[in-house]
Amino acid sequence: MVEPWGLNRFGTETVPPIVTRGVLIDIAAYKGVARLAKGYAITLADVQGALKKQGVALRPGDAVLFHTGWGGLWGQDNAEFLSGEPGPSLEVVNWLYAQRIALTGADTWSYGPVPGEDPERPFLVPQTMYVKMGLFGLENLATEELARRGVHEFLFTVTHAKTRGSTAAVIAPAAVF
Repeated sequence: MVEPWGLNRFGTETVPPIVTRGVLIDIAAYKGVARLAKGYAITLADVQGALKKQGVALRPGDAVLFHTGWGGLWGQDNAEFLSGEPGPSLEVVNWLYAQRIALTGADTWSYGPVPGEDPERPFLVPQTMYVKMGLFGLENLATEELARRGVHEFLFTVTHAKTRGSTAAVIAPAAVF
């Protein structure tokens, strides 16, 4: 499956452009903070509470994006931005998978809290999501404007370079509202 140049199957060249309903879950607003703390594991209660407060229900095929406020550090305090991050817990990822979402993403440089929920298993959330579930995950999303405007539902599109054998790509996401 892996060649010296990359994957011989399942590379990003096999992923079509994505057009679907986008849902922003503003966990920072739900918790009443500008930014969640480094290492904060977003709970299922947080997600369900934020969705209820926003008046939004998830549907199969949705793109579910998280606003943690962490992305606002980029370009302002890069050392702090890279020192860790908040993110969805493994419980949340399992729940999202059960909801049959199309993809998920956040305003963080990885997906899941850093440091992780289990210090002995760093990056368990993205490893589980990508490898075991096959869920697409988007990182470093600029969610600030959606959050500032209170936009929680929108048309979401993602295109990317179709580099043969790659496991990741630079993307061009857009929220249309």
